[in-house]
Amino acid sequence: MLTVLNCLVTEHDYRFVAAALAICALGCVVSMRLFARARNVRRAKHAAFIVMAGVAGGMTIWTTHFLAMLGFIPDVEHGFEPNFTLLSLGFAIATSMAGFLIAASRERAWMVEAGGIIIGTGIALMHFTGMRGFVVAGTVSYDPAFVAFSIVAGAALGMLATNRVARGTTGRSQYVGMGALILGIGMMHFTAMGAVQITPDPRVAVPGQLMSDSVLAILVVAVTGLVVLLGAVTHLAEEQGQQDTVAHYRHLAMHDPLTGLPNRAAVRDELPVRLKQAGGTSLAIIAIDLNRFKEINDVYGHAAGDAVLIQTTARIKTSLIEGEFFARLGGDEFIAVKPFTRENEVEEFAARISDAFSRPNELGNGRFSTSASIGIAVYPKDGDNVDELTMRADLAMYRSKKVSDGNWCWFDADADEDGRRRGQIAIGLRSAVAEGSLRLVFQPQISMKKRELLGFEALLRWTSSALGEVSPSDFIPVAEQTGMIVEIGDWVLMQACREASQWPAPLSIAVNVSPIQLMRPNFAERLKEILTETGLAATRLEIEITETTLIDNPGQALLILRQIKALGVRVAMDDFGTGYSSLSTLFSFPFDKIKVDRSFLNALGRQAQATSVIEMVIELGHKLSIPVLAEGVENDFQAAFLKDRRCDEAQGFLYGRPLDSGTARTLAHTGLSPDEATPRLIA
Repeated sequence: MLTVLNCLVTEHDYRFVAAALAICALGCVVSMRLFARARNVRRAKHAAFIVMAGVAGGMTIWTTHFLAMLGFIPDVEHGFEPNFTLLSLGFAIATSMAGFLIAASRERAWMVEAGGIIIGTGIALMHFTGMRGFVVAGTVSYDPAFVAFSIVAGAALGMLATNRVARGTTGRSQYVGMGALILGIGMMHFTAMGAVQITPDPRVAVPGQLMSDSVLAILVVAVTGLVVLLGAVTHLAEEQGQQDTVAHYRHLAMHDPLTGLPNRAAVRDELPVRLKQAGGTSLAIIAIDLNRFKEINDVYGHAAGDAVLIQTTARIKTSLIEGEFFARLGGDEFIAVKPFTRENEVEEFAARISDAFSRPNELGNGRFSTSASIGIAVYPKDGDNVDELTMRADLAMYRSKKVSDGNWCWFDADADEDGRRRGQIAIGLRSAVAEGSLRLVFQPQISMKKRELLGFEALLRWTSSALGEVSPSDFIPVAEQTGMIVEIGDWVLMQACREASQWPAPLSIAVNVSPIQLMRPNFAERLKEILTETGLAATRLEIEITETTLIDNPGQALLILRQIKALGVRVAMDDFGTGYSSLSTLFSFPFDKIKVDRSFLNALGRQAQATSVIEMVIELGHKLSIPVLAEGVENDFQAAFLKDRRCDEAQGFLYGRPLDSGTARTLAHTGLSPDEATPRLIA
């Protein structure tokens, strides 16, 4: 080691050594970054990065050697033989390229380190080939021990370099790899130079055709410039590549993949900006819904529906003028924005939209005609914020759907009075879960034969700070229409299961599930997560669904219901008898319970048909061994009628009004029958 240090201190010009190490560091950073990129790309890009990494690595090794050689100060006349000097450059590039190629291969795990060994031994091959071209007026000999050590050290550090870059799991690993290659090149060179012994001999003449230090310096500067240029190009290419990747993913995140239109996320960003830019001018927010789209999907398949969307939106995109914005919110829902000074400008825009949607669309030999329902709200006349304006545009669109086909309606506060309240409900619901204004109440369900408490049905209630107590019949349809029912329904399931898990008796808990919530592909998976989190046994949970759920999409619905049943959760059909295909629906799936709709109990004694329906449903349940529960039992006459027909279960005001969670928990704890306990608890 002292010999190497003595060679470095006494036989080299520090300026050249410093320059050599600087170029070595730069070149190693460039080549190892290119090598890292090569491992993450395929085909043509992979080959290109391997070539660039090999060229950068080879030129770095060669430049470091000969820049340090320019700083080498032998006490004899010397020069550089051109052929071996250039051959050493070729060897450096070839071995670097081969090493990076092997190390970047994923065929065998050991190839990463093998490639590093090739790069490390290539440093030695370049060095001694270059030294073969170093001609002095004397003789050059080497210490074999130092030569062997320099070769082994170069190979070991080359192996460490590729290992850290290829197998490292942190950002620091790449820097370790770059440092190992820098150390490998530097240690190999100066250790090998420490092995050199020059014996002057006046009898040996230095040929005149050799390259002088000046000529070699020019060549080294040229190669150094190439290394720096390749480094700059690499950096710019990586920066541009990252920018392109970010731009690509941002475009994907903000655009609908089918139509290429801006999506809901883009609308959330765009509308506030448009309102801010509007200033004192008017801005139209236009809600669009495609008519008969579901029919096309159901009859001709989703390929036909996709073709309709692609063709209609392509026509709209070509018709847009400066300042107009058009986006797809999802499914057959769209939104547009139009700045204007005269109302006829908005109507002309609406006419273009209507025309684009109403033209026939072709798929193979089929032609599909649609139309659009269009609603228009105006800033600032109809509202001064995004939520208010989009809600009112939706209200006008729904009125358009009712009164016309392929036309448009402006928002009208008087005409949309009912819709306005629905809009207020929609706005309030957005924060209802977060504000804690939703709550559950629990209505007892009893066994009519044994007079026992079987469980409770969880019922949702909402007290709005702005609207007061809002009936479920008012806010549930709005929640379904806006899609908020998914979040709300998830909250209901979680709260109901959590509450039931705290009851001392293993009573059942029934929860009504919206069709929109149920039809989500991950519903059964989410249900399993809720049961796991709350610790409620699956057999204690009963999911209530309406017949509409099965009628709209029977195949998908039955698949999801079977997934629910596989968890051990029970499934009840709610409001049985009100649909037009109740019997066929009942036979297509083995329900655990049938709930007779309260409308039949209300008509009992006044309409003969109600009596017949109730008797038929109870008898059908007996024959299919499916329990029947009658809901809405409010008087002794109804109870006697049901008991006489051997109805299995019942719920209603006669047996207890909906209870808060604390009272329900107390009732579950008493072990008393509802007849004894409920009046005492709710008195």
